Amino acid sequence: MGQEASSNIYSQEEFDKFEKNLKDELKLLKTWFDDDIFSKNDPMIGAELEGWIVDENMLPSFDGYDHIQSFKHPLVVPEISRFNFEFNSSPLNYTKNCFRELQDETHRIYQKFAKATKKDTPFFCGTLPTLRPSMLSNDIMTPHNRYSVMNEQVMKQRNYIPLDLSFEGKDELKLSMNSVISECASTSLQIHLGVTNQNAANYYNCSLIASSFLVAISANSPYFFGKELWDESRIIGFEKSVDLNSKSKIFGDDVKRVTLGHGFVEESLFELYEQNVYDYPILLPECFDCKVGDMKHLAFHNGTIWRWTRPIIGIYDGIPSLRIEQRVASSGPTIDDTIANTMFFLGLVDYLNSYSSHIKDSIEFKDVKENFYKAAKQSYYAKCIWVDGKSYDTQKLLLDVIVPAVKDALKKRNINQEDIDYFIGDIIQGRVKSGVNGAIWQKAYVHRYGTRFQELTQKYIDNAKSGLPVHLWEL
Repeated sequence: MGQEASSNIYSQEEFDKFEKNLKDELKLLKTWFDDDIFSKNDPMIGAELEGWIVDENMLPSFDGYDHIQSFKHPLVVPEISRFNFEFNSSPLNYTKNCFRELQDETHRIYQKFAKATKKDTPFFCGTLPTLRPSMLSNDIMTPHNRYSVMNEQVMKQRNYIPLDLSFEGKDELKLSMNSVISECASTSLQIHLGVTNQNAANYYNCSLIASSFLVAISANSPYFFGKELWDESRIIGFEKSVDLNSKSKIFGDDVKRVTLGHGFVEESLFELYEQNVYDYPILLPECFDCKVGDMKHLAFHNGTIWRWTRPIIGIYDGIPSLRIEQRVASSGPTIDDTIANTMFFLGLVDYLNSYSSHIKDSIEFKDVKENFYKAAKQSYYAKCIWVDGKSYDTQKLLLDVIVPAVKDALKKRNINQEDIDYFIGDIIQGRVKSGVNGAIWQKAYVHRYGTRFQELTQKYIDNAKSGLPVHLWEL
């Protein structure tokens, strides 16, 4: 969850002051990039994992927010709805045993949280199969100013025109809503990687290219409000839930609030912060009593722009640092599946960075964007363009090229070989070979037993509790 807002009403004076603070910080930030004062320490990694809390009937539990408040764990926080939650990992050094440490911490917190929710059950899935539009209203929004203000500002900037959530897959969804609350239908895994100013632009571009392949292996939201739509319906569902244009058009296209972007980064991540200030209207004008060098206003504003790959600037012990947040992976199905997805992404961007220090010259951005939405629709079974300029079947490319490259990249990082063998070999490679991910498993269940979504959710949770990765689940 982003930082809380102190008020639910802001004056025009506060908007103006916030904008001035943004521009003052941006001016200083430019000198930071020019002088390269960012940390050059060994990279850190981390993750944020969102989930659902359901009751005994496999329906959203409106007591979820109370469970989180009672649990009082600093790494477990609310999300936009009362029945969503988020686990935040501790920052980890990107070293030999980091993935086992991430696995242990997440399992430990989950087990304690599951006990604290009593008869309700927390679990991880891109979209809850039993969720329906009739369950969504502003009343189920988490009672934090951040969400109510953001909702009001989005709708105001849309001139209160309802959000159109209609899209097609095997079925067709026709739906409009007068609130951003449908954002709660899309829960994700967010992966963090520390970078330096020297390699940040290339790693950011590598993350854009990796997005489609991460979506393909992690797709886990085929049922959106009871309709069979995309394998990763969460992508288009989230984009439509906060559908707001920027101030300007780039290359003739509207720039959206939730976006893969309009092109590669050319020189540095400063380009993205400059776009934030000049292209995206302010949603939350929270003014902080702080020094310009704290960059709090830029960070707060950045948190209201949902790039699928997002730049992050942190200040640790007075030293600025850079990291990349990759946001396309679906939540779940199991914690071990999630660790494998994290490991796959980090290995893939390492490989792409080693493939070319100017990866943007190896593939057209329009092909990256097409790959991304094709993967969201068909996961493994989409066609894609690779960095050699050739077209491939995604599943075959993953097996023949990408998974072996990921293993090699992780080995070069000196990651524990047993972890590479388990998370990438047994889980990711096994998942791709079988042609199963969370979305494929859910569709197989429904195609065999019919649209019995409560039973589907119960079977899903039972399988997840077994600890087996999703490609080994029974129907």
